[in-house]
Amino acid sequence: MLELTLLLPVLGAVCVALTKTPAFAARWCFVFVIAALLSSIGASLQFEMSSVAPPRLLGAFSVDDISAPMLPVQVLLHLLTILGTAKSRLTPLFCVRVLLSASITLAVMTCHSPAMIIVLLLAAVPLPAWDLAIRDRRLRGYFLYMTLFAALLTAGWLVASQGASTWAVGLLLIGLLVRGGIFPWHGWQVTLFQKATIGLTTLCVLPLVEVLASIRLVLPTAPSWLLHAGSVACLFTAVYCGGLGIVQQEVRRFYAHLCLSQTALVMFAVLAATPSSLTAALCLWISAMLSLAGLGFAIRALEARFGELSLSKHHGYYEQVPGLAICFFVTGLATVGFPGTIGFIPMELLISGSIDQGLGITFALVVAAMFNGLAIMRAYFSLFTGKRPTTSVSLQVTPRERVAIVIVATLVFVGGWFSPSIVESRHRVIDKLLEERHEPEASVRTDSDLRTTLSARPR
Repeated sequence: MLELTLLLPVLGAVCVALTKTPAFAARWCFVFVIAALLSSIGASLQFEMSSVAPPRLLGAFSVDDISAPMLPVQVLLHLLTILGTAKSRLTPLFCVRVLLSASITLAVMTCHSPAMIIVLLLAAVPLPAWDLAIRDRRLRGYFLYMTLFAALLTAGWLVASQGASTWAVGLLLIGLLVRGGIFPWHGWQVTLFQKATIGLTTLCVLPLVEVLASIRLVLPTAPSWLLHAGSVACLFTAVYCGGLGIVQQEVRRFYAHLCLSQTALVMFAVLAATPSSLTAALCLWISAMLSLAGLGFAIRALEARFGELSLSKHHGYYEQVPGLAICFFVTGLATVGFPGTIGFIPMELLISGSIDQGLGITFALVVAAMFNGLAIMRAYFSLFTGKRPTTSVSLQVTPRERVAIVIVATLVFVGGWFSPSIVESRHRVIDKLLEERHEPEASVRTDSDLRTTLSARPR
């Protein structure tokens, strides 16, 4: 099943590239993404039901405990991107970029070869540049950051081949922080959200491939002081971007800073390298992807109807598109871990598990969550409350958008109900992961806070 999962997006990109009619291209793209979703679910179930470790495809690709639940989630992210894109923008080239993004992302998720992971990460760099070039936008800033990212990853791999592990891990970690938009390298993501199509930008940012690369390349051998330095940078980014999200006057800039803040929290949880934080990271990885993707879907649907959106005044769009207002509100609450949603248990675990790291860390996490919540509520009131505009054109949600809204709402609430079992399964994975750490202080600590969190179901 893994071979089929990795091959379907590639075959779909080839077929769509040979199609000149946008309607046929969109249809084939949708078919191949649905097939990849079913295949990824099959690969995950096959791994869960098998008692023997699966053989590695080409010596580098196989499903493991980390990638098994992430494969369907990654494909679902691409499906939501297609469902949320207006038919007029589903061009053959757009569909090709979506399918290529899916193929690279799935390959990264299942890759166990450090050299191949680096190659795949670099292979994803041209996709946003392709979109910027088609829209006649400047590429200099994006290429500047991506050149730094590529140079750091390449240098880290070359240094690792010479045996200098600490220097190699440091270079790799800095490169991944650049890729993740961690301060002071966050500017390229904000610019990308403004200049590129928001759909392809989310496919570049939300898969969080740097999290998987950090787990595979950095976490096993990195010294504690290096991980601590990286985690502090990520936590500062979460607070800083959360605060910036409150004062933005453009919806895209608000969404960009919200994504930066939430993804920085996931990276912080990984680099904190404690059982509770790593468990929270793997769960936040899923919840942040789905909730931010749903929020981005609502923003894209609003832009398709009303053009570029401003937060400097109240638009009153609720009466015209109540479905999108509900989608925006629900996914926004899930992003900050509102009780009953998919993000509640992971955020609770992250904050409660940070007590051992000091009161300052816990306080910063609470402040970041508070800033993000304030930014979301401000954006909601600006977009959906106020004077009711009138129009002679029907702006009701389309059937495709209605399907996407149902999918997002179901995942947000059903995922919240099953969060305790997901957290428990992720904790077992973290036990195995920390056993592979070379440092004795990375052994598993007391997990009373984890058991306390798991005992509380969202109501």
